Amino acid sequence: MKYIVPFESVPTYSPGGHRHTTNRRLIGKDHVGARSVEVVHGELLPGGVAERHAHEDIDQVVHVVAGQARVEIGDERAEVGPRTTLWIPATVPHEITAIGDEPLQLLVVYTPPLYR
Repeated sequence: MKYIVPFESVPTYSPGGHRHTTNRRLIGKDHVGARSVEVVHGELLPGGVAERHAHEDIDQVVHVVAGQARVEIGDERAEVGPRTTLWIPATVPHEITAIGDEPLQLLVVYTPPLYR
């Protein structure tokens, strides 16, 4: 299918700089031909972390679907849960850590795409 993407049809990968994390690139250049946006589902097991990093020229939106996280974005720090959305502009350092007993599930949007 070109426009409808069943979750189970998307292969998983573990990104560099992340521990105990499994991602699925739901929308991207290689999967559906998207050129200006990329959408990823990420799952971090309890204690999993996306280590502090920044994207040179990519804006990022992260929506918490399930679980709890400790986030650091620039100089802001908070613990967040479901239905919280994070705005991470290009060049701003950020780190996300799964806390609690359940996996952290995130929907991540990159623009422009991380993998162009």
